[in-house]
Amino acid sequence: MNDEDFQRFLDGELTKEELDEKTKQDVKIYNSMMQVIKVRYHYKPSPVLEKRVMSKIHKGRELFSEILVAASVVIALFFITLNLLPTKIPATARSQQASVSEVFDYLSLVKLVGDGF
Repeated sequence: MNDEDFQRFLDGELTKEELDEKTKQDVKIYNSMMQVIKVRYHYKPSPVLEKRVMSKIHKGRELFSEILVAASVVIALFFITLNLLPTKIPATARSQQASVSEVFDYLSLVKLVGDGF
C-alpha cells in the first residue's frame, strides 16, 4: 500500500480507478472498518435494556438516599439526646460560718454523750 496515495484518496484528490490493487484492497478494508465503528458508536439499546439499566441506577440512588437520611436521623437524635438530658445541678455552696457552727454543734453533742448522759 502506498500511504501517500491512500491519504490523497481520503482527501479526495485521487479517484478509486487511479489507485493500485493493494491500495484498493486497503480502502475496502478501511471502509468496512469505518462501517463497524459507525454501527458501534450509533448503538441504541432496546427499551427493555434501557429500562433495566435505569432501574438499577435508580435503586442505587434510592439506597444511598435512604442510608443518608437514616444516618442524619441517628446523628440528630444523638445530639438532641446529649443536649436535652438533665445535667446534675451543682449544689449551692453554703456559707462557711453555717458549716462550722454545725460541726461545733455536733462535737458538743458527742462530748455530752461521751460524759455519760
